[in-house]
Amino acid sequence: MWIFLAAFPFFAICLMIKYHKAENLKVNFVKPRKEATLAIGYVFTCFLIIAVIFFILYQSAGGPIGTPKEYSLRRALSEWALYAAIFIIPILVIVRARHQIFETIGITRKNVRFSIAVGLVAGIAFSLPVLGLSKTLQDLLEKLFTTNSFYGLVYYLAVGFGEELMFRGFLQLRCCSWLGETKGLIFASTIMALGHLPERIFAVGLDPMQALVSAISLLPISLVLGFLMLKTRNTLGPAILHTMIDWVSVL
Repeated sequence: MWIFLAAFPFFAICLMIKYHKAENLKVNFVKPRKEATLAIGYVFTCFLIIAVIFFILYQSAGGPIGTPKEYSLRRALSEWALYAAIFIIPILVIVRARHQIFETIGITRKNVRFSIAVGLVAGIAFSLPVLGLSKTLQDLLEKLFTTNSFYGLVYYLAVGFGEELMFRGFLQLRCCSWLGETKGLIFASTIMALGHLPERIFAVGLDPMQALVSAISLLPISLVLGFLMLKTRNTLGPAILHTMIDWVSVL
Protein backbone atom coordinates (compact mmCIF):
# COMPACT_ATOMS: atom_id res chain seq x y z
CA MET A 1 0.00 0.00 0.00
CA TRP A 2 2.68 2.51 1.03
CA ILE A 3 4.84 1.64 -1.98
CA PHE A 4 1.89 2.44 -4.25
CA LEU A 5 1.10 5.71 -2.46
CA ALA A 6 4.76 6.78 -2.22
CA ALA A 7 5.08 6.57 -6.01
CA PHE A 8 2.77 9.56 -6.55
CA PRO A 9 4.79 12.17 -4.59
CA PHE A 10 8.04 10.62 -5.83
CA PHE A 11 7.16 11.19 -9.49
CA ALA A 12 5.84 14.66 -8.67
CA ILE A 13 9.19 15.54 -7.07
CA CYS A 14 11.13 14.11 -10.01
CA LEU A 15 9.05 16.19 -12.42
CA MET A 16 9.61 19.45 -10.55
CA ILE A 17 13.34 19.06 -9.96
CA LYS A 18 13.87 18.67 -13.71
CA TYR A 19 13.30 22.41 -14.07
CA HIS A 20 15.12 23.74 -11.02
CA LYS A 21 18.26 22.88 -9.09
CA ALA A 22 18.43 23.76 -5.42
CA GLU A 23 21.27 25.82 -3.99
CA ASN A 24 23.64 23.79 -1.83
CA LEU A 25 23.80 24.21 1.93
CA LYS A 26 26.86 24.92 4.03
CA VAL A 27 27.05 21.49 5.64
CA ASN A 28 30.77 20.86 5.98
CA PHE A 29 31.54 19.25 9.30
CA VAL A 30 35.12 18.90 10.50
CA LYS A 31 34.27 15.51 12.00
CA PRO A 32 31.18 14.23 10.13
CA ARG A 33 31.24 10.82 11.82
CA LYS A 34 31.16 12.44 15.25
CA GLU A 35 28.30 14.72 14.23
CA ALA A 36 26.35 11.80 12.78
CA THR A 37 26.91 9.72 15.92
CA LEU A 38 25.64 12.59 18.06
CA ALA A 39 22.53 12.91 15.91
CA ILE A 40 21.87 9.15 15.98
CA GLY A 41 22.27 9.11 19.76
CA TYR A 42 19.85 11.99 20.21
CA VAL A 43 17.24 10.41 17.94
CA PHE A 44 17.36 7.14 19.87
CA THR A 45 17.13 9.04 23.16
CA CYS A 46 14.04 10.89 21.90
CA PHE A 47 12.26 7.72 20.92
CA LEU A 48 13.21 6.02 24.18
CA ILE A 49 11.49 8.92 25.96
CA ILE A 50 8.49 8.64 23.64
CA ALA A 51 8.33 4.88 24.19
CA VAL A 52 8.23 5.45 27.96
CA ILE A 53 5.46 8.04 27.57
CA PHE A 54 3.47 5.68 25.36
CA PHE A 55 3.98 2.83 27.84
CA ILE A 56 2.73 4.93 30.76
CA LEU A 57 -0.35 5.99 28.78
CA TYR A 58 -0.88 2.38 27.69
CA GLN A 59 -0.81 1.21 31.32
CA SER A 60 -3.13 4.02 32.42
CA ALA A 61 -5.64 3.20 29.67
CA GLY A 62 -5.39 -0.53 30.25
CA GLY A 63 -4.69 -1.17 26.59
CA PRO A 64 -3.91 0.56 23.29
CA ILE A 65 -4.43 4.31 23.53
CA GLY A 66 -5.49 4.64 19.89
CA THR A 67 -4.90 7.55 17.53
CA PRO A 68 -6.78 10.86 17.70
CA LYS A 69 -10.04 11.20 15.80
CA GLU A 70 -11.25 14.40 17.40
CA TYR A 71 -9.05 17.49 17.50
CA SER A 72 -9.28 20.75 19.40
CA LEU A 73 -7.15 23.84 19.92
CA ARG A 74 -5.99 22.42 23.25
CA ARG A 75 -4.96 19.10 21.69
CA ALA A 76 -3.17 20.85 18.81
CA LEU A 77 -1.27 23.18 21.14
CA SER A 78 -0.38 20.26 23.40
CA GLU A 79 1.14 18.46 20.43
CA TRP A 80 3.15 21.56 19.52
CA ALA A 81 4.37 21.81 23.11
CA LEU A 82 5.42 18.14 23.12
CA TYR A 83 7.30 18.38 19.83
CA ALA A 84 8.90 21.67 20.81
CA ALA A 85 10.12 20.17 24.10
CA ILE A 86 11.47 16.90 22.66
CA PHE A 87 12.29 17.59 19.02
CA ILE A 88 12.58 21.27 18.11
CA ILE A 89 14.08 23.28 20.98
CA PRO A 90 16.76 20.73 22.03
CA ILE A 91 18.00 20.42 18.44
CA LEU A 92 18.25 24.19 18.08
CA VAL A 93 20.16 24.32 21.38
CA ILE A 94 22.52 21.52 20.31
CA VAL A 95 23.29 23.27 17.02
CA ARG A 96 24.04 26.57 18.72
CA ALA A 97 26.06 24.89 21.49
CA ARG A 98 28.24 23.30 18.80
CA HIS A 99 28.70 26.70 17.14
CA GLN A 100 26.91 25.60 13.98
CA ILE A 101 24.51 27.60 11.86
CA PHE A 102 20.86 26.61 11.42
CA GLU A 103 21.59 25.90 7.78
CA THR A 104 23.19 22.65 9.00
CA ILE A 105 19.69 21.46 9.94
CA GLY A 106 18.01 22.74 6.80
CA ILE A 107 16.61 25.92 8.34
CA THR A 108 17.60 28.53 5.81
CA ARG A 109 16.32 31.15 3.39
CA LYS A 110 17.89 29.19 0.57
CA ASN A 111 15.43 27.34 -1.66
CA VAL A 112 12.43 28.37 0.49
CA ARG A 113 9.95 28.97 -2.34
CA PHE A 114 11.15 25.95 -4.29
CA SER A 115 10.96 23.68 -1.25
CA ILE A 116 7.47 24.86 -0.33
CA ALA A 117 6.26 24.46 -3.92
CA VAL A 118 7.64 20.94 -4.29
CA GLY A 119 6.32 19.94 -0.86
CA LEU A 120 2.82 21.18 -1.73
CA VAL A 121 2.76 19.53 -5.16
CA ALA A 122 4.06 16.25 -3.73
CA GLY A 123 1.50 16.47 -0.92
CA ILE A 124 -1.33 16.98 -3.39
CA ALA A 125 -0.01 14.09 -5.49
CA PHE A 126 -0.19 11.87 -2.40
CA SER A 127 -3.56 13.19 -1.25
CA LEU A 128 -5.53 12.77 -4.47
CA PRO A 129 -5.39 8.96 -4.67
CA VAL A 130 -5.94 8.59 -0.91
CA LEU A 131 -8.98 10.86 -0.84
CA GLY A 132 -10.24 9.73 -4.22
CA LEU A 133 -10.25 6.08 -3.19
CA SER A 134 -11.99 6.58 0.13
CA LYS A 135 -14.36 9.56 -0.14
CA THR A 136 -17.09 10.91 -2.38
CA LEU A 137 -16.71 14.59 -3.25
CA GLN A 138 -19.52 15.56 -0.91
CA ASP A 139 -18.08 13.53 1.97
CA LEU A 140 -14.65 15.02 1.31
CA LEU A 141 -15.89 18.62 1.36
CA GLU A 142 -17.81 17.97 4.57
CA LYS A 143 -14.68 16.51 6.16
CA LEU A 144 -12.31 19.25 5.01
CA PHE A 145 -14.26 22.33 6.01
CA THR A 146 -14.78 21.62 9.68
CA THR A 147 -13.24 22.87 12.89
CA ASN A 148 -12.03 19.34 13.63
CA SER A 149 -10.23 19.19 10.28
CA PHE A 150 -8.60 22.58 10.83
CA TYR A 151 -7.30 21.69 14.29
CA GLY A 152 -6.18 18.33 12.89
CA LEU A 153 -4.07 20.22 10.36
CA VAL A 154 -2.51 22.35 13.12
CA TYR A 155 -1.88 19.18 15.12
CA TYR A 156 -0.09 17.43 12.25
CA LEU A 157 1.92 20.52 11.39
CA ALA A 158 3.67 19.98 14.73
CA VAL A 159 4.34 16.36 13.80
CA GLY A 160 5.48 17.20 10.27
CA PHE A 161 7.81 20.04 11.16
CA GLY A 162 9.14 18.46 14.37
CA GLU A 163 9.94 15.06 12.87
CA GLU A 164 11.36 16.44 9.63
CA LEU A 165 13.59 18.86 11.52
CA MET A 166 14.99 15.94 13.49
CA PHE A 167 15.11 13.20 10.86
CA ARG A 168 15.86 15.22 7.74
CA GLY A 169 17.52 18.38 8.99
CA PHE A 170 19.45 17.06 11.98
CA LEU A 171 19.96 13.34 11.27
CA GLN A 172 19.98 12.94 7.50
CA LEU A 173 22.22 15.90 6.69
CA ARG A 174 24.81 14.58 9.11
CA CYS A 175 24.52 10.98 7.94
CA CYS A 176 24.89 12.12 4.33
CA SER A 177 27.95 14.15 5.27
CA TRP A 178 29.43 11.03 6.87
CA LEU A 179 28.25 8.20 4.60
CA GLY A 180 27.46 9.97 1.35
CA GLU A 181 24.05 10.99 0.05
CA THR A 182 22.66 7.59 -0.94
CA LYS A 183 23.78 5.65 2.15
CA GLY A 184 22.92 8.57 4.42
CA LEU A 185 19.42 8.79 2.92
CA ILE A 186 18.77 5.07 3.37
CA PHE A 187 20.20 4.98 6.89
CA ALA A 188 18.26 8.00 8.17
CA SER A 189 15.05 6.88 6.46
CA THR A 190 15.31 3.42 8.03
CA ILE A 191 15.78 4.91 11.48
CA MET A 192 12.72 7.10 10.97
CA ALA A 193 10.57 4.15 9.87
CA LEU A 194 11.67 2.04 12.85
CA GLY A 195 11.08 5.00 15.15
CA HIS A 196 7.35 4.34 14.75
CA LEU A 197 7.58 1.06 16.68
CA PRO A 198 6.39 2.51 20.03
CA GLU A 199 3.36 4.10 18.36
CA ARG A 200 2.50 0.85 16.56
CA ILE A 201 2.71 -1.17 19.78
CA PHE A 202 1.17 1.12 22.39
CA ALA A 203 -1.23 3.23 20.31
CA VAL A 204 -2.34 0.83 17.57
CA GLY A 205 -2.04 -2.29 19.74
CA LEU A 206 0.06 -4.49 17.44
CA ASP A 207 2.29 -7.22 18.81
CA PRO A 208 6.06 -6.62 18.39
CA MET A 209 6.38 -8.59 15.13
CA GLN A 210 3.33 -6.95 13.58
CA ALA A 211 4.62 -3.56 14.73
CA LEU A 212 7.99 -4.24 13.10
CA VAL A 213 6.37 -5.17 9.79
CA SER A 214 4.12 -2.11 9.98
CA ALA A 215 7.06 0.20 10.74
CA ILE A 216 9.16 -1.24 7.90
CA SER A 217 6.23 -0.69 5.53
CA LEU A 218 6.71 3.04 6.12
CA LEU A 219 10.18 2.92 4.57
CA PRO A 220 9.05 3.86 1.02
CA ILE A 221 7.38 7.07 2.15
CA SER A 222 10.30 7.79 4.51
CA LEU A 223 12.69 7.48 1.56
CA VAL A 224 10.54 9.86 -0.47
CA LEU A 225 10.65 12.44 2.33
CA GLY A 226 14.42 12.06 2.50
CA PHE A 227 14.70 12.32 -1.29
CA LEU A 228 12.71 15.55 -1.16
CA MET A 229 15.18 16.91 1.40
CA LEU A 230 18.12 15.97 -0.82
CA LYS A 231 16.63 17.76 -3.80
CA THR A 232 15.31 20.93 -2.13
CA ARG A 233 17.93 21.39 0.62
CA ASN A 234 15.33 22.84 2.97
CA THR A 235 13.25 21.19 5.71
CA LEU A 236 10.07 23.04 4.76
CA GLY A 237 9.32 20.82 1.76
CA PRO A 238 9.52 17.51 3.67
CA ALA A 239 7.63 19.08 6.60
CA ILE A 240 4.75 20.09 4.31
CA LEU A 241 4.61 16.68 2.62
CA HIS A 242 4.80 14.87 5.97
CA THR A 243 1.99 17.02 7.37
CA MET A 244 -0.27 16.35 4.40
CA ILE A 245 0.43 12.60 4.50
CA ASP A 246 -0.57 12.36 8.17
CA TRP A 247 -3.51 14.74 7.84
CA VAL A 248 -5.26 13.22 4.82
CA SER A 249 -4.69 9.72 6.21
CA VAL A 250 -7.09 10.48 9.10
CA LEU A 251 -9.73 12.52 7.28
